[in-house]
Amino acid sequence: MNARLMKRSDSLRASDCRKPAVADICLCTTRSVHTDMFHLSWDLDGVHSCRPRTAPSVYGIYMRPESSSHQESGDPREQALQALITYEQARASMRSVLRDMQMASDSDVRMHETLALEAITHLNTIDFLLIRTLGRGVLDSLSSRDRNLCRLALYEARWCEKDPSELNMLYPSLKSDLLDAVSRSARVNLPSVLSEMPLVAEYSLKYSHPSFVVETLLDNLPPPEVKALLDKNNQPRPYYLRANRLREGWEDIISELEGLDVVLAPDPDVTGLFMVKDGIEHLISSEFFEDGRVIIQDKSSLIAVSAMNLEDGACVWDACSAPGMKTELIVEAVGSSGRVVATEYSKSRLDDARNLSIRLGVRNVQWILGDATKPPVRNADKILIDAPCSSTGILAAYPSFKWRLNKDTLFALMAIQNKILDGIITTYADRPGTEIVYATCSILPHEGESQIDSVLSHHNVDLLDPVEPASPGYSGFGCSDRVTRLFPHRHNSSGFFIARLRIGP
Repeated sequence: MNARLMKRSDSLRASDCRKPAVADICLCTTRSVHTDMFHLSWDLDGVHSCRPRTAPSVYGIYMRPESSSHQESGDPREQALQALITYEQARASMRSVLRDMQMASDSDVRMHETLALEAITHLNTIDFLLIRTLGRGVLDSLSSRDRNLCRLALYEARWCEKDPSELNMLYPSLKSDLLDAVSRSARVNLPSVLSEMPLVAEYSLKYSHPSFVVETLLDNLPPPEVKALLDKNNQPRPYYLRANRLREGWEDIISELEGLDVVLAPDPDVTGLFMVKDGIEHLISSEFFEDGRVIIQDKSSLIAVSAMNLEDGACVWDACSAPGMKTELIVEAVGSSGRVVATEYSKSRLDDARNLSIRLGVRNVQWILGDATKPPVRNADKILIDAPCSSTGILAAYPSFKWRLNKDTLFALMAIQNKILDGIITTYADRPGTEIVYATCSILPHEGESQIDSVLSHHNVDLLDPVEPASPGYSGFGCSDRVTRLFPHRHNSSGFFIARLRIGP
């Protein structure tokens, strides 16, 4: 790998930041990236997108459990248990597991999803507490069912404040010795234990994130900001919507939503974007969403496309297009006189994106099955590289992603990102003035600033002014003041990196 891509990669060393049993609790040992993120195991000669395969209609919408009743269709705890067992034995994300299980529920709360997702969100902290009581060997030797029963029970005991008698009722199949261990784990004075640990270990366990992610963030942000960012990742994600301007009568769509018990607030930074303050369940079950008149899309995605400064009639290449949401936004911007070409390496993802485009009313897009490292499009005026990445910017929506990521997969991703950038910039070297927006939904500098510094040192390209509103890049890089970062805790959006490039003469 190019040495320039390794800038600050020492922050990814396997930290010996606590006792061996504690250090192991980061659970970042999987060498193959899960299929929901990348569709296939990593093949460095191919390009696989990290963006979730889920369409917007199945974005995770869940609330914390408030009731211990079993009045849903089936036992929600048994359903959550099965989801955890499947996740542990497969390579899919938790949301993918829940989707594939196709659990029917009469409850709006969908408690089984809440339990499974919350347990996964706090997985390393839960296991740390269980290991203190049971020991690593005992926890590992338990059957998958018993181990995940303990995890669910401990989540409810510690985070939902269920007492032992309630746990005994809610988890009747949990053996008495394990129930006692769960109860003792729930009583551990975690703040006191963490106060004796190095900062990386403390934050990793307090905020349930892999230690190498925490260490990297501490290398680039002050501790109070790191705490705020990690804490934000553990909160329910914000939802934004916009009207689909490809639909007739789109100007009136937002006002027509008032009868759905959906509470909206205009975003102060992005015109036409609204935060869903309440009623997201009503929105996604409405005909407005089902027929594509309104689109749920994160604020960061709109800012990334706005960075392209698109005009009517432009020829645009969306190089890593699936699932197709940004492609639709590009079509809106260039109008009927523009030309949009969208490529994707995976046929199934390309088919999904094409099907979504039909639902959204997208017409003038040429869909191509192609490898962005070997550009099939040679005459674009502007190019969007929404590159495969670690997805560390969307952990609030997909919490299980953090337990499938490790140093090996991150370095593989960096190689793919560099290969895409190098292939496209080299191909367009004889087309000066071509503009490229490089974006990743990542909070790691290895996938942002390091990549752009490498590009600037190897190619005749210029960095354009950063897009607003946002923050500058991490300090200490050549491009720091000329790139854009969005953070969940600062901008109430996904974590995103955006750089605007122009091919030089």
